[in-house]
Amino acid sequence: MFSTDADLFFQNPRTAPVFPNWFGVLYLLRRDIDQCMGLNPNTGSPMNCQALWPGTMGMLAGIDLLAKFYAGSRGGVGDLFRRFLERFCPSISEDDRQTIYQLRNSLLHSFGLYSESNGRIYRFRLTADGTGPLVSHNPLEHYHVDIRVLHRAFENAVAAYAVALDSEAPLQANFNAMFGNYGRVYITSGPRTQ
Repeated sequence: MFSTDADLFFQNPRTAPVFPNWFGVLYLLRRDIDQCMGLNPNTGSPMNCQALWPGTMGMLAGIDLLAKFYAGSRGGVGDLFRRFLERFCPSISEDDRQTIYQLRNSLLHSFGLYSESNGRIYRFRLTADGTGPLVSHNPLEHYHVDIRVLHRAFENAVAAYAVALDSEAPLQANFNAMFGNYGRVYITSGPRTQ
């Protein structure tokens, strides 16, 4: 990566944490998302427990985080969110980017599956079978989102952004502008086991 800060931020989530230490926020978020999606964060192998809604919330918050770094600013969240997806998830249509943003609003603001925007109603149904498509909808304005497909899209976007960041000076300047406030945290000790 272009800097040690970027190395920390994009650290492989399969790397077991060592405490006390500085950790990249994206690294920690990706480990938590994996665990919520029923994956062992150290190995990526399936586990018996899941917390799919919080995992989905983590992915949507992760897109917010990456969009902030991509733009080098934190204003205009909806526009930043959709622009990040447009660049790093080019297979997601403009309409579906808006739908994913409305899912973000419904889950992060009210832990629910309903959103309204510009007179348009979004009623969500989440699936987790991983067969896609990412978004589908019927005429009754029910939007189905496959959160396992979203998880793959999120991880692909992380990888694509890391590649672009490594070679594009404007993106590096934006990343550096955000890293000091949003990129890392210091943790003194890990989780306790019984």
